[in-house]
Amino acid sequence: MFYVYCLHLLWLIPISWIGCFMVRKKSFEERFLHIAKWCKRCFHLLHIKLDVEMEDALPSDGSILFVSNHQSFFDLFMLEIGIHVPFTFVSKAENKKIPYLSSLSKNLELIYFDREDQGSAVHMLRETTRRLKAGQNILIFPEGTRSKGTVMKQMQAGSIQPAFMAKCYIVPVVLCDSFDYKRLLKQHGTFHMHIGKAIPFEAYKPLKADGMIKQLQEQMQGELDAFHQK
Repeated sequence: MFYVYCLHLLWLIPISWIGCFMVRKKSFEERFLHIAKWCKRCFHLLHIKLDVEMEDALPSDGSILFVSNHQSFFDLFMLEIGIHVPFTFVSKAENKKIPYLSSLSKNLELIYFDREDQGSAVHMLRETTRRLKAGQNILIFPEGTRSKGTVMKQMQAGSIQPAFMAKCYIVPVVLCDSFDYKRLLKQHGTFHMHIGKAIPFEAYKPLKADGMIKQLQEQMQGELDAFHQK
């Protein structure tokens, strides 16, 4: 049944690729909104919904480093639909080889890095810091890989170091059930996402990266546990 739903998307992919080509020279915000629109259309075509719980409005007086857990391919769709400010992703270099995603990544200006190459990781951290300082919002998956369940993998402290360098906001994002996408697709269900309060630099500066990542891990795992205990 899952593969039947995937086939439903085949006609939409080439059309959206053409759309990406047509907006490639527009502003980053326009390109982001275009991709978010197509993500919404994919959800509509699959007869699934997204429920977003926000603790507070996102800040508009500075850039944001979104810190999210990672459960499945559907995370991209959820994040594009659920976060209503333009942002880009930090992504592993392997994703460059996926034809359709590569066209999307050019429009979103993804920051790639090779997990096996220390030099590439250093470049990623510097580029993320540079863009945050320039005012661009960025989302990163500190687990480094998909957790595929209700227990998050250990988040890496180095992943949030750019926030300290750029003195930007940190906003935790919890994807609650995208690992269960096959069931949700079959039942035409609802995906769930929680966006926490923005944490200003002054609040997390004393914690250092190790202390802050520990706090984020506990907070985000707590949200995940609370959702699955309902």
